[in-house]
Amino acid sequence: MIDCNLCGSSKVKEYVVFDNYNLLKCSSCGLLFTDQNSIKIEDMYSKDYFDGVHGNFFADCKKNYASKINKSKKLQNFKHVLKKIKEIKPQGKFMDIGCATGVFLDMAQKEGYDVVGVDISAFACQYASENFGIKTLNGKLEDLHLEDKSFDIITMWDVIEHVPDPNTFLNEVNRILKDDGIIFVLTINDSSLMGWLAEGIYLGSFKTISNFTKIIHPVHHNYHFKERHLQRYLEKNGFSLVWKEKSEMPVETIEGGPFIKNAARTLYFVSELTNLQHELRVIARKNE
Repeated sequence: MIDCNLCGSSKVKEYVVFDNYNLLKCSSCGLLFTDQNSIKIEDMYSKDYFDGVHGNFFADCKKNYASKINKSKKLQNFKHVLKKIKEIKPQGKFMDIGCATGVFLDMAQKEGYDVVGVDISAFACQYASENFGIKTLNGKLEDLHLEDKSFDIITMWDVIEHVPDPNTFLNEVNRILKDDGIIFVLTINDSSLMGWLAEGIYLGSFKTISNFTKIIHPVHHNYHFKERHLQRYLEKNGFSLVWKEKSEMPVETIEGGPFIKNAARTLYFVSELTNLQHELRVIARKNE
């Protein structure tokens, strides 16, 4: 029996079974998450994850990124968030967990921050180090045994939904963050138009149509947070929210052809009108 990682309830039920993983749902708090014992994919974060499986997602995040900033919504998002961080904490030691190819950290070091990247992908760490001169640490944060209170800013783009235990992860983030430190988190918002559509189509079809559910809840994501879930995780682990906004994944980063991208544009238009966007961006401060 698997208990809910967020609320500890044992009222966890099987939600949907795919060919290579299963989704579970907590009846008490509503958290949807992957049964990690059911995953049948090995070495998920090899070079193919960046250049193949999610080639579009990382297409602009290469060593020539500076020439693409004016046309890339993803890179503009990096600049937008970095500006917001700089307003709150204009200098200091800056860690990006899940740093991928290092583009966001390169932007940060150009703003004067002392940067360090962490990623479980050896390929990503090597790329960031070789192309941007960034110090990188290869491995899971919890296994790196970093010093207490050693960072002013810790950022996580599309990371927290990938970790096996968000409580352990956030507790470690809290430990290595200075007392006046801040964190930035971007993750998927399951209380979104696309999240509600996926659930409505699946349940409305008497659990026979699960294709859209699988697209919205891919195997690489262990957790699928609604807004209230993320806030509860942050509060449980010693953080207070100071800034929040909703957003959508840039269309150009979506895998698929013109039909998929045009469908996304239509959904994005409706989600913006209803304030039901599929991403959450938050900045939180460590509690004293």
